[in-house]
Amino acid sequence: MKKYCIPLLLSLSVLASCSTLREYKPTKVVEERSPLTPLWIKNLDPNYDSGNLPIGLQSPLVHEGIVYAGHNGGYMKAYELENGREIWSEFDGSAYHAGAVAYKDQVIYGTVQGRVISRHGILGTIKYSVDLGASVETRGVVSNGRVFFQLRNHQVFCLDVETGKILWGYKRSVPYLTTLQRAGTPVVYKDKLLVGFADGTFAALSIEEGVLLYETKLTTASKFVDIDNAPFVLQDRVYISPVGGALSLIDPNTGKVLRTSDFTVSRPPLVRDDQLIFGTPNGELLVTDKNLNLQKTVKVSSGVITSIVPYKTYFAVSTTTGELKLLDQKGLNVVETFKLGHAYSAVFGEMVSTGDNLAVLSSRNRLFLFH
Repeated sequence: MKKYCIPLLLSLSVLASCSTLREYKPTKVVEERSPLTPLWIKNLDPNYDSGNLPIGLQSPLVHEGIVYAGHNGGYMKAYELENGREIWSEFDGSAYHAGAVAYKDQVIYGTVQGRVISRHGILGTIKYSVDLGASVETRGVVSNGRVFFQLRNHQVFCLDVETGKILWGYKRSVPYLTTLQRAGTPVVYKDKLLVGFADGTFAALSIEEGVLLYETKLTTASKFVDIDNAPFVLQDRVYISPVGGALSLIDPNTGKVLRTSDFTVSRPPLVRDDQLIFGTPNGELLVTDKNLNLQKTVKVSSGVITSIVPYKTYFAVSTTTGELKLLDQKGLNVVETFKLGHAYSAVFGEMVSTGDNLAVLSSRNRLFLFH
């Protein structure tokens, strides 16, 4: 009997010990993904002759899970944000120099042929189309039932956002023959529309009637004095500069110049706590306080800084050298660089960040969606 007891006890011991073991469940392997890995890419290049590269100046729009972008073959297109599937594509017969703006169920945008078009955001059906007579160079600005645009011929138009009816237009005479032929997006401030013009003048128009309220000359140069940046308003102050000129701090109520900086900038600033971060034409980021006192300078590129936006826990920076830069928000150190894939790529429009998504349209008409 004893010879059977020992094996039996051993078996019971092994079974008891096995009962305390946890069930093995293989864990899911999570692939580490770079923040600048494209989720999808679209080629929006129109047909062109060899040696005559078409340049993309427009910007994308991300709204309610859809990415809108103009194809310079004359089509406005809508894509699903998550997978890049084309939702609709509608022919406008014109290229685009700016992005669309969303309003309720509409997307509204302008074309190089001078039309402002409103389409249903999901269906793509047209609601109205209005001819303004010259290339629409800016994204629309919507405020109190109105939408504002600036054109290449230095006109500012105010339209009823629901119907497209022209409410007023302001035409500026620009005597300079050498301008960049770009335009700055207007900004609404209280009852005023703030806008920069190609003659180096910053002006305020009344929103109701388009009457000139004041104008301030920001430069005395004789050519290439365009103010093609949107005025940046912060705490009743406006930050604005002409191309290649000094940055000015202006009282938006009177147009009085409060201060002029010792440096030039290429784009409106990004706000970080109580600091402003400006990009420059020589590839630097300048950190200042709100009175334009310079606190820090960081070199991040050999080209012009064209856009700075927050993306995830970083800052994304676009340049004219075919690269996107990812910077840590605290020290502004370059964490990652993404090549846009072409020697002549740049980003001339606006990058659009929605937190976890970053939409970028390059000058070579490639639409990137990073996630």
